[in-house]
Amino acid sequence: MNENFKGFWGFWRGVFSEPDGTPSFSRIATAVLVSFACGWVTALIRYTHTLPSLLDLGLFITVLYGTNQLRAGWGKKEGADAGKNQPS
Repeated sequence: MNENFKGFWGFWRGVFSEPDGTPSFSRIATAVLVSFACGWVTALIRYTHTLPSLLDLGLFITVLYGTNQLRAGWGKKEGADAGKNQPS
């Protein structure tokens, strides 16, 4: 395989993975939702010839990423609390 091609796939694998290399559902789902939303907004603009309000759409898209970050934060807090409860 070409070295440039490996770099291309490595870049996209990194975009859709957590820092430790595990696939990230929230990043993949956000990409799917953004793609769908772009198509939907394009169709609305083409049909109505006006730009719809994008605030609600943006909030909807950020819910998945925010949920993942909250879950990750809880996991870190539980790991820190577990160390405090260990007898010395």
